[in-house]
Amino acid sequence: MKKVLVILIGLLFTTQSVLATSSSNEVVNNFILALVKNNDKLAKSYVSSNVKIPEIRENTPIRGFMKLSSPKENVKVSITYFDDGENEPERIAFIWEITSNKEKITNIRVVYDGSNPLMNESKVVNEYEAKFQNKILVPSEFPFDITHVNGYVYKDELMLRYRNENINGLLQISVVPNDVSLEGFGGRYDKFYTLKNGAKALYQPNFGPAQQLIFQHKNLKYSIGISRRTEKKITVDDLLKIANSML
Repeated sequence: MKKVLVILIGLLFTTQSVLATSSSNEVVNNFILALVKNNDKLAKSYVSSNVKIPEIRENTPIRGFMKLSSPKENVKVSITYFDDGENEPERIAFIWEITSNKEKITNIRVVYDGSNPLMNESKVVNEYEAKFQNKILVPSEFPFDITHVNGYVYKDELMLRYRNENINGLLQISVVPNDVSLEGFGGRYDKFYTLKNGAKALYQPNFGPAQQLIFQHKNLKYSIGISRRTEKKITVDDLLKIANSML
């Protein structure tokens, strides 16, 4: 992938690296440095009011950047890298074509977006596993494309939220310690299913503003819920596919 991107860059732009040596380049350098330092307020101060800074959908820190010249007037190309750790290979975060004058950035065009929202899932899961010494199951199959992921650890609960902003999709997975039988959670309209490993799963079609599937693995209870606001028809089969992909 990286080689392909390098070839693409070579076709689109000149390959001469440039440094912050002139006032015309200073605003771009300061803008990217603000992003590297995760200072959103400072970054916005270098951008014209009608220009929206592209969203970076991954919470991984930025390691550094390289700036390339462009054949277009007043345009520079920024290649920015994620900081995945000292022993990890460089991974491109984004490639932006940035147009500016001496005072402000007047346009930002996304050439490449290397964000992987599931990296946010990994960080929260690792935090929970380290804290409670429990191996967590995560899904590998989803009923819609995932554009955003966030989550948190609160006391002994792990919460993961997977979203698709294009269809208002929200999939939420909660993990908590539990030794109570699933029969204790069943309601009038709920129904039991069997997962591929033989475990029972309880389907709750009317769980507030969502439909939900619950199953237990070892000493943990997993609750998989999908918001009814999701602009795609979701069935119990979709929830079962998610659960089976976790096992």
